Amino acid sequence: MLLQLGNAKKSDLKKLFDFAKENSLELTLVDADKNKSFLPGESLSAKEIKVLISKSRESGSISMEKAHQSIRKGLQ
Repeated sequence: MLLQLGNAKKSDLKKLFDFAKENSLELTLVDADKNKSFLPGESLSAKEIKVLISKSRESGSISMEKAHQSIRKGLQ
């Protein structure tokens, strides 16, 4: 599991570490060593990220013509 903690106070982190210790959970810092890659695969290029974003935005889109056809079929 990968956690990203934002605006965490020192007391909150202590609670997290205490909980992990009580439940025998091992916590390690992902970015402690910048030379190691802890996540599988390589980073995406800027072009790959743009394509991924475009595809995700378009995934729920349909053309106006298809929308009109669907509405007309629903009204019949």
